[in-house]
Amino acid sequence: MDYVYLMSGWVIYFVLHSVLAAEGVKHWARNVFGRAFRFYRLIYTLISAGGLVALLIFNGSILSGILFESVGAVRYLSLMFTTFGVMAVQLAFRQYRLKSFVGLAEEKNELKIEGILKYVRHPIYTGLILITMGLFLFIPTIATVISCICILAYLPIGISLEEKKLMAAFGESYISYKKNVPALVPKILFRNEP
Repeated sequence: MDYVYLMSGWVIYFVLHSVLAAEGVKHWARNVFGRAFRFYRLIYTLISAGGLVALLIFNGSILSGILFESVGAVRYLSLMFTTFGVMAVQLAFRQYRLKSFVGLAEEKNELKIEGILKYVRHPIYTGLILITMGLFLFIPTIATVISCICILAYLPIGISLEEKKLMAAFGESYISYKKNVPALVPKILFRNEP
């Protein structure tokens, strides 16, 4: 039954995450809360972070069988995926003001295409995929498999919703950027030198 609760928790988390990020909901909240709306992003961030931590703690509390031993090369691979994932997220945050991202300062409405964003459009999602793979290899339980599947299943939905908002906000600039920069995995350029 714990697995059902875990899966339900992830579904509720991602639905809530997407609904609260939707422009229509933000517009409604702006009208209803007026000046207090300036705290919306902060509350959204706290709900997202708190929900994620709660789900990961619940995941870890479920007693389930180990699918394979996480030792040797598997353990190193898990740490490597996690390290590269954290690095991708860290590089992404260099392009955003942390205070704006968490809701402590007003966001500037500008299309950012510097740093890691020159190579991938969604480096935070790239990092999340790597961290999720690392988590599975580090703690290979049925509960972790369920959590990883839920996270990876949501990512295409999250990317699609985010891209619709970005196209609405930046129009042709974002469409051009989207054509030239891959979503998650950077292009590897090979030069044929004489």
